[in-house]
Amino acid sequence: MTARSMTGTLPVLATLLSLLLAGCNKEDAKNTYVPPPPPEVQVSTPLAKEVTRELAYTGQITPEATVELRARVQGFLEKMNFVEGQNVRKGDLLFVIDTRQYQAAVDMATARVEATKASLEGAINDAKLAQELADKNAGPRIDAIIKAAKRDTIAAQLDSDKASLVNARLDLDFCTIHAPMDGRISESQVDVGNLVGRDGPTLLATIVQTNPVYVNVDVSESDVLKVRELVAATGNRPEGLQPGQVAPGKWREVYLTIPGHEKYRFDGHVNYIDPQLDQETGTLRVRSVFENSKDVLVPGIFVTLHFPIATYETLLVPDAALLSDPLGRYALVVDETDTVQIRRITAGERRGTLREVSDGLKPADRVVTLGVLKARPGSKVTPKLVEIKDGASAS
Repeated sequence: MTARSMTGTLPVLATLLSLLLAGCNKEDAKNTYVPPPPPEVQVSTPLAKEVTRELAYTGQITPEATVELRARVQGFLEKMNFVEGQNVRKGDLLFVIDTRQYQAAVDMATARVEATKASLEGAINDAKLAQELADKNAGPRIDAIIKAAKRDTIAAQLDSDKASLVNARLDLDFCTIHAPMDGRISESQVDVGNLVGRDGPTLLATIVQTNPVYVNVDVSESDVLKVRELVAATGNRPEGLQPGQVAPGKWREVYLTIPGHEKYRFDGHVNYIDPQLDQETGTLRVRSVFENSKDVLVPGIFVTLHFPIATYETLLVPDAALLSDPLGRYALVVDETDTVQIRRITAGERRGTLREVSDGLKPADRVVTLGVLKARPGSKVTPKLVEIKDGASAS
């Protein structure tokens, strides 16, 4: 090969060599390991909020009063002056029992009283005259004594006849049954035309007073002591207060919810506490009263009664973000270097979807609330900050 031909070949070889080297560099770059980015997790700072500590008990709504209407005299039921299930007012005429025999008894008793009055008037005059004659020695003294005794006997008979007249009038009054209070009346237990009062006071109907209504619950001894301790801790309880009062004439406020319908809340207050614990159950009976003018609260239904006892500041985090192990409960927290750390906490009451944390967290801590399986302690994460929604209204 001539020198000239070699001179022409060298540039071509140099070009091929550079292309081969470039291809090798690209292949090396493609095979270089690139670590994946840290996993993304959702974090939130604890929600600082004032909450109320409550005691909750299940109770049953009872009416303020229930009265059974019964026949107090025997007779045939003549009238029924109401619509079953309606509201009645105190004094409304509801039932009428046949009055004829009782009116006749009143008339007879009245006649006896009048007759006895006339006899007594004559006996008084006779006794007076006999006494005057005896005083003047114009008549026997024994006659004055006998006529005075007769006068006193007729006077006693008059008192007896007047009492019989009162009883007769009472029986006549018992023939008309009036509403003793406001309330709703039940269905009639006896149809018009039936004989009532034959074998005792026949039940005719029942009136239930549903405004207000009561809820009775049995509070445990431990909760009773807990409330007493909180009250004593305030150190400013006035003297002379009744149990259940928070100020003179002011009772402790309570509210009730209906299971399954917690959005409906009814406010009331305590109005009676038993003077001693039930020795068999170790509980204290507490009664609360609720206004029920719209007849929403039906006697007999079960409700949850809430007793607010203390208000305080606390931190709340989603209950699902708190984990457990043999050492207790903990939360995963992302520090300033985006590294996951374990933070031991003291959990409190659950409030809706949130849980109180009384110890272990600070207001600025970023707690992992979603993606806890990707957040391994000691590893890096990509935190996405999301604000906690206030779901603590339910308790």
